[in-house]
Amino acid sequence: MLNIKIFVSHRIDINSYVVKNNIYLPVRCGATFDHENPMNIVGDNTGDNISSYRMSFCEFTVQYWAWKNCVADYYGLCHYRRYLSFSEKMHHTNEYNMVHVPHLTSREIKKFGFNDEGKIQKIISNYDIIVSECADIRNVPTPSGKKATLYQHWEAHEGVFFQTGAMSFLLELIQEIHPEFYDISREYLSGYMHRGFNCYILRKDLFQRLCEFQFPIMYEAKRRLDTTGYTQTMLRTPAFFGEILYGIFIYYLTTRETHRVKEQQLVFFQNTEAFDTYAQEFVHYIWGYVDRFLRWIVDPIFPKGSKGRDALKKVFYTLTPAKKRGIASIKEKNWNKGENL
Repeated sequence: MLNIKIFVSHRIDINSYVVKNNIYLPVRCGATFDHENPMNIVGDNTGDNISSYRMSFCEFTVQYWAWKNCVADYYGLCHYRRYLSFSEKMHHTNEYNMVHVPHLTSREIKKFGFNDEGKIQKIISNYDIIVSECADIRNVPTPSGKKATLYQHWEAHEGVFFQTGAMSFLLELIQEIHPEFYDISREYLSGYMHRGFNCYILRKDLFQRLCEFQFPIMYEAKRRLDTTGYTQTMLRTPAFFGEILYGIFIYYLTTRETHRVKEQQLVFFQNTEAFDTYAQEFVHYIWGYVDRFLRWIVDPIFPKGSKGRDALKKVFYTLTPAKKRGIASIKEKNWNKGENL
């Protein structure tokens, strides 16, 4: 059997449901800030690591840890609430072309095939690249309306996700560090099919090439950026760049090289907390639908990453202490400082 590892980036402030399958390896993202490890899973803070970059690199600290410390034939990455489906059934998707599910439970794990190790092995062994389906960016709203190209879409988030001029800055970094990717980057960004969210499974050599492409650019972005006055979201600029670079790299592999490629649906779980009783699970299942409705109302008024949205989050966190949100393992002072988000 192939040695396949799908690394699941888990937040350290949420006791998330863990998929019980030898292929999936749950990893605490930013584990250097977590001194208790209530989930009892491995952290990204051993060996050669950048765990302390959690606030700016997000799940890429887990990807880096996997790259530098683990041996596998295939490397995959998914998030505590985003997983590639291994179900043969096609499900309804939203504007991001993701299957939206209120809660991650044992039922959903079976429904989407996460528990079938043999089936996952069989699928992966027939391909070099397994990625989520693209999303038509023309259907995805931005703070200034829907856009026609990927470049315009990301540019519309300048001042929200990152500072003004960030997209031209990213292209400058690509031209400087990986000039061989400059033309393909412009070609990809001038299109409208978005390949995002950093969820994939790649043959070892392709995974290594992806890391060699992304991290030097992300490092340099982090080094050069003056983050004075940045919102918590804007601090993640290197991670946003990494997501864009992921899309560019997969676009290059699928248009300039010959590989066996398979697209799978990407499943987004609104809530992934593990609960002790069915009653708790049911309440949060209902809340998932309520939360989705509230976001439908709030998103157009307070776009993701905006200062207004950050202010709303602070109010929410003030009114709902960590223990009430199932985050009893993390000290409040660290939560409030944002060290572990």
